[in-house]
Amino acid sequence: MSEEVKTEQEETLYCECCGCVIDDDDYTEWNGQIICSDCLENHTTTCECCGERIWDEDVYGDNDITLCSHCYHHSYTRCSCCDALLHEDDAYYLDGETYCRDCYEDECEESNLIHEYGYKPNPIFYGEGNRYFGIELEIDGAGRDDDFAEELLDIANAHADLLYIKTDGSLDDGMELVSHPCTMDYHINE
Repeated sequence: MSEEVKTEQEETLYCECCGCVIDDDDYTEWNGQIICSDCLENHTTTCECCGERIWDEDVYGDNDITLCSHCYHHSYTRCSCCDALLHEDDAYYLDGETYCRDCYEDECEESNLIHEYGYKPNPIFYGEGNRYFGIELEIDGAGRDDDFAEELLDIANAHADLLYIKTDGSLDDGMELVSHPCTMDYHINE
């Protein structure tokens, strides 16, 4: 009688995920485990890149694509700004950071706030007269910072495009604010 009980216990299979008894060969051997078909369907998925089966909790990806760890780390990355999932072929790089197209364009616009020293835009002349003056204000020791530059430009250019910012080799850690040419009257009164 003990042999009959032992034989029945050896033939009984349990799902290693949920612990339920498996009936009628309704299981899959996967990843060294016996998994019932319900757990296989409810707790695993397949990588859309390589087709490998993975646990749901091991999914890399987003609502649009399911990825295994290997495919994610070898072919995908995330935007450092908005965290969007990107195939490496669709990623943009700037100053060591990874961006999606939209964030890259935004960063390029912002990073163009501080121009290189040789930058000379087409001059915009303000005021009426035949003598125009430009001013340069060097800020040193405060950092060459795009956020500061943006704030300064927002203030200076609230009513007209009067000022631009560029680098200056004589500065240790700063930037140079440069005005477009204006008449003396415009500088003083406007």
